[in-house]
Order: sequence, then C-alpha cells, then structure tokens
Amino acid sequence: FSVEGQLDFRSVLFVPCRAPFDTFKGETKKNSNALNLYIKRVFIMDNWDIMPEWLGFIKGVVESEDLPLNIAHLTLHQNKILHVIKKNLIKRSIELINELAEDDGKYKKFYE
Repeated sequence: FSVEGQLDFRSVLFVPCRAPFDTFKGETKKNSNALNLYIKRVFIMDNWDIMPEWLGFIKGVVESEDLPLNIAHLTLHQNKILHVIKKNLIKRSIELINELAEDDGKYKKFYE
C-alpha cells in the first residue's frame, strides 16, 4: 500500500497463512526479519522493530522518500515521521487481518 500527503511512503506487508513455530516463545525479534527499512531505495536496516510484539508475525518492506539517508539508529526511534509510519502500518495491518477474517476458510487456517 502507499501513503501520500504530508508524508510519502510505500509498504508491502505479508501476513502468513500460518503462524511461525516460535511465535509465542517470548524470544526477541532479532531472530526474525520482520520489516526492512529502505530510504530513497537504499537499504537502511532489517529487523526494524517498529511493529508491536503482538504483530510480530507480519513481514514486509517499508520505503520512504522523506527520511534523510544519514539518519542515526538512535535518531531513527525518536523521529516524528517514523511515528506516523508506525501508526499507519499498525492500522493497515489490522485492516489486512480484518479482510482475512471476512473469508471463513482462510481465517480458520490463519487462526490455527
């Protein structure tokens, strides 16, 4: 999906049909490649922990033109643009799960 307005970013989110085997073990997200961040088509980081833990099974790529390329890791977590991206990603993830819930067969397979 794509978000345009004050902030422009594009994202591809993947909701797996089955949860990974280690979803509920309480391990850190460092073992999974949840979301990858690209700025102006340049890879910045993987294992980007912008999604809450309860949406940790969602994988994807986020690309933004509005962030500076020389952004530091600590600055990355305090950036207002990333707060808006986080809010939109969570909202869109919930919408994807709601769309999945409309199809009973797919949702039962996902919920198992």
